[in-house]
Amino acid sequence: NLTNTLGVMERSPAWSPDGASVAYFSDESGEYALHIAPQDGRSAPRKIALGEPTIYRAPRWSPDSKKIAFMDVHLSLWYVDLDSGKPVRVAKDRYYGLPELGASWSPDSKWLAYASRLDNYMSAVHVYSLADGKATQVTDGMSDAADPAWDRSGKYLFFTASTDSG
Repeated sequence: NLTNTLGVMERSPAWSPDGASVAYFSDESGEYALHIAPQDGRSAPRKIALGEPTIYRAPRWSPDSKKIAFMDVHLSLWYVDLDSGKPVRVAKDRYYGLPELGASWSPDSKWLAYASRLDNYMSAVHVYSLADGKATQVTDGMSDAADPAWDRSGKYLFFTASTDSG
């Protein structure tokens, strides 16, 4: 038991790519916060307040182990830079349902790719630049595009798409 806590909800554990830490969400303070615990459990976890009272889930570490992307139940995609500890909202989906905004990190940890619903209820793939703080839609919205994933070089972005999803 890494945390040994009683009466606390802890959810969505995720190993860091470097194997040194485990990230998870805890409501120990009364509101959910992101906790980063050393994998050996020998010291107290770092606790990062997330600012909004909601439930968070699906933490995804960046390849450099310096950032974590995650979602909330209000359909928002966030990331936090572990150096600053400041949460940044990347996107908010329009409609509940699949696909979800689940993020895919670029190999250099500078971009997030995600799919979100457009006004026509089709999903489009977007890429978000952490340096610029801006998202760009990269699919045309005429097919239902989802599940983006970067290749190892970061040169290509793969995704699923269907022109007859209805």
